[in-house]
Amino acid sequence: MSPIVSRLSHTDAFQKLRCEWENLDSSLTPRMPFTSPIWNELWWKHFSRSGLLRRDEFFVHEVRRPDGQLLAIAPLMRTYEPNIGPLRVSKVQFFGADPSLTEVRGLVCKAEHQRDALSALAKHFGEKEKNWDVFKWSGIRSDAVVQLPQGKLRTERILPDYIVNLPGCWEDFHSTLSNNTRKSIRKGYEFLDRDRHKLALRVTESPDLKDEVLHRFFRLHQARSSAADMKQHRDNFHTAQSRRFLDDIIGAMGSRGLVRIFELEVDEEIVASRVAFGLGQDIYLYFSGFEPSWKKYGVMTTLVVEIIKWAIGHGFSTLNLSTGKDQSKLRWLPTEIAFHDIVQSTESIRSQLVAKSELWRRGALKGLP
Repeated sequence: MSPIVSRLSHTDAFQKLRCEWENLDSSLTPRMPFTSPIWNELWWKHFSRSGLLRRDEFFVHEVRRPDGQLLAIAPLMRTYEPNIGPLRVSKVQFFGADPSLTEVRGLVCKAEHQRDALSALAKHFGEKEKNWDVFKWSGIRSDAVVQLPQGKLRTERILPDYIVNLPGCWEDFHSTLSNNTRKSIRKGYEFLDRDRHKLALRVTESPDLKDEVLHRFFRLHQARSSAADMKQHRDNFHTAQSRRFLDDIIGAMGSRGLVRIFELEVDEEIVASRVAFGLGQDIYLYFSGFEPSWKKYGVMTTLVVEIIKWAIGHGFSTLNLSTGKDQSKLRWLPTEIAFHDIVQSTESIRSQLVAKSELWRRGALKGLP
């Protein structure tokens, strides 16, 4: 028999289903913070909209086997733009439609079960839930794309994620790196030592996270994004809304011992910072920031080295370098996982125009720093 798809209310998703959701989340590989009920509940709290221009309708679904076993959760919302009127369009999309805070969005599901879950959802929404103009499928692994219905499908983006398997000691890991990478690592330490700077790694773990640590992260993240003589990076926390969201995430996940904030200290000054999530045997590196005046010392590379050493020493088996192709990630010889974001439209001209506007919007956003 085929899997059974059901729609959930807010209470069903975040109260009644919490234990099953957490158990499913803890079984995923690789682990990410974005699939947890904590992340999704707080995301809905901070970013769901209810105005005249846009309204987000809670549209979360579950997928179960005929025996009742939870196979997948689809944290979906149905967005109406505008909220009322004859020109209103509707699109179904996953939680995480924010300014880059949710780096991977999509099904909460084991990789080996994604094909079955996706097939069941695609059939369900094609037959029983037709009140939408476009459906934005996110986080689809390459081998599961074929489960989407044939027809008006357009790839919005392919998002790479990079995973590093950690050995039992730093020396073994270091020996696998290229000569250029090993040289870059050595130079960072030598230049600091040459100029008589004292280096230290500061790790703030739950429940010792203080407001000042997070405020330093925000300051350094902003400093990096506004540096004039470097490649531009978006300041993902420039709004009070985004800062409140991360503050709540760190508070909720930190109370469970899942948050680490790594800081590189030079001569008792914090010059670089990175937020990370320790999830079982996986550690996920989230956003970072550093003081641009220390760029010549390669402090971000040194911070990553110190994090890797720390993670190995504390028994973590995998390091997630986060999403987005970047040479600074490739130097660690990671394994790449590709996530596909695909826009589905119906045969109607209206639906296809909406889908094209979504693709245009994605292209416009890619041009932003």
